[in-house]
Amino acid sequence: MSEGQLGIVREMLIPTLEQAAASMASMLRVRMKAELLGFGDGAFDTIPEFDSLGRFRVHVVKVALRGQIGGAFYFLINGHEVELINSVAMPESISPATNSENRQLKHGFMTEIENVIAALSIAEISEFLGVELLGGVPEITIMEGDQVNDYLKEEMLNNQTAFFVKSLLTGVAVDISPYFIWMLDENFNTTLKLNIVS
Repeated sequence: MSEGQLGIVREMLIPTLEQAAASMASMLRVRMKAELLGFGDGAFDTIPEFDSLGRFRVHVVKVALRGQIGGAFYFLINGHEVELINSVAMPESISPATNSENRQLKHGFMTEIENVIAALSIAEISEFLGVELLGGVPEITIMEGDQVNDYLKEEMLNNQTAFFVKSLLTGVAVDISPYFIWMLDENFNTTLKLNIVS
């Protein structure tokens, strides 16, 4: 992909991620900001932060893409941040409980966040490239931190990742910084090159 094409993609990414942060802020009732960590052709490097978590748990919510472009979106947040979000955003009657029903509510809240920000991103890509895309049902997986990078490597292979986006959605006054990652297949690059002459 040429520098010119990457520049145009960046112009799409920045407002899209800012919208994702604004949507998350509205749901959590806290201020959020988006930080684009990297994007480009191929796969991305591992995220050392997850290896340092060791056996601490990380919640991974995946929304698969369906349509003219393949791939998936991933929302990754550690267990401490999940509890912090729940304490800030969920009713007190739900918060510190540990029974299975309340755990399902908490997981449902995480999947709803990913569902909303993935839907925004899908809509932006669809409009940007003039393609029809849909998002699948969010899938949540909980794993130990030092397993996350191996999981992401496998997902990059499964998705035949040809283009990635790596970003952070960071709380301004609340200590949360979930990762929001895109993995897109070669159809993204092909369609982009057909639509944007470098």
